[in-house]
Amino acid sequence: MNRLIRIVSLAVLLFAAAGCEKEEFARYASYGRIVCTPTAPKVGDTVTFKVEVLDAGNRIYHADYIWKINGEYYDEVRITVRDNAKTIKEIPTIKWVPTQEGTFNISMSAYFKYSMMDENGQMRSANSAKGSVKVRAK
Repeated sequence: MNRLIRIVSLAVLLFAAAGCEKEEFARYASYGRIVCTPTAPKVGDTVTFKVEVLDAGNRIYHADYIWKINGEYYDEVRITVRDNAKTIKEIPTIKWVPTQEGTFNISMSAYFKYSMMDENGQMRSANSAKGSVKVRAK
């Protein structure tokens, strides 16, 4: 009987220790497409580009967002969150005024730095989003 109590006690301790704490890792953010407003701009309109966030990630304390239009550098935004924040929640939007008509390909590349390692032991990663907009003449 004494031996049975010891075995049951040991099993309870093992289950409690295993279930107490789940190991946490940093997780990169993932994105959908880039949405433009207005959806059918004309030359001279101010167009706002916003990225659909599928997963904000976790433990991202610094990010560089590089925006390109037709493969050419357009803008870069750097964000660093305070120590007590868990991750960057929103991606900055950009504004653009087209000077000619045509179809323009928009891309955003994000480069992250984590406050802890991801599941692969990395402290940084990258991800991107793409979109296009057709600009009409005025």
